[in-house]
Amino acid sequence: YKASFLGISDSKSRILSFADKAPAPKGDIVNSLEVLYSTKATSKMKKRSTKLVSRHIPSAPTRILDAPDLMDDYYLNLLSWSSTNVLAVALSQTVYLWNAETGQIEELCNVENDGPDAHISSVSWIQEGGGHLAVGTSWGKTLLWDVHSQKKLRNMGGHSDRVGALSWN
Repeated sequence: YKASFLGISDSKSRILSFADKAPAPKGDIVNSLEVLYSTKATSKMKKRSTKLVSRHIPSAPTRILDAPDLMDDYYLNLLSWSSTNVLAVALSQTVYLWNAETGQIEELCNVENDGPDAHISSVSWIQEGGGHLAVGTSWGKTLLWDVHSQKKLRNMGGHSDRVGALSWN
């Protein structure tokens, strides 16, 4: 009676079988990905792909930024580049802003008041406009800053440990 619900008239047929091989796919092409990932290319494609493009990769850096108190921790996000070409760098207890166009460096905030072991654990710019920066601390706080006016907009708690990563949506 259970097979009749599925439209199977034979009571001995199985829905799932682990001993039998899978049936061959219907259609002319056995592997449907063969059309997408074919190794055969047309003569035009061969000409384009064989042309090597050479470019010069400099062996010396164009600019070196000094970051003496950058914490050596893989799980921290201590750099963030904004859409307005400003780099936010967290060095121990301080967040600095470096303008790539002018070379100007500004100190945005400091968390020395939170204690001697407090440090910045993450920074993240808003995607559009580049005027707001989120700063995560080792004490579980998230600070939201308006960079243009150099003012803290919000101080959010709720984390029991450091804020190692930030993301805007």
